[in-house]
Amino acid sequence: MRYAKALFISAKGKDVLEAVREDMELILAAVTDIPDLQRLLESPVIEAGKKTSVLLSIFEGKISSLAKDFIRLVTGNKREDYLDGISRHYIKLYKEEKGIKIASVETAAPLTNEVRQEMITLIKKTFKAEIELHEKVRNELIGGFVLRVEDQRLDASVRGKLGRIKKELQK
Repeated sequence: MRYAKALFISAKGKDVLEAVREDMELILAAVTDIPDLQRLLESPVIEAGKKTSVLLSIFEGKISSLAKDFIRLVTGNKREDYLDGISRHYIKLYKEEKGIKIASVETAAPLTNEVRQEMITLIKKTFKAEIELHEKVRNELIGGFVLRVEDQRLDASVRGKLGRIKKELQK
């Protein structure tokens, strides 16, 4: 958390929050999606200088100078195996700063663009915030949707309604 906060404060001071967020998303994707890179970062045998050079060569021309300096700092302090957590926390801080809320919707069928936009507009209006919508298709819902925004959940699925009817009948 300390590293993410320090990077956030530095990026905010230099007015490059957005660019660094993109860098952190790229680093997070690489660290979590490339198993060999994960093993390299977690290895206590490989020296920090080697890890730094590998990371910098992977991201050459793709990340800002602030992010490169940050990688040098993290690997220099032997915290490179925490890069994924640092990246996640930076992205969380960025979204909090910009007032972006995460919404997830599960549907029985993929959303059309029109329905997606209507849903985003409704959520924005309700929560008075920018929305990042994550979608997931779950056939077992039969129809309708399940919407989650922060700690609130709205189950408007056919499966959910059938479950509520079943409970009522059992009473």
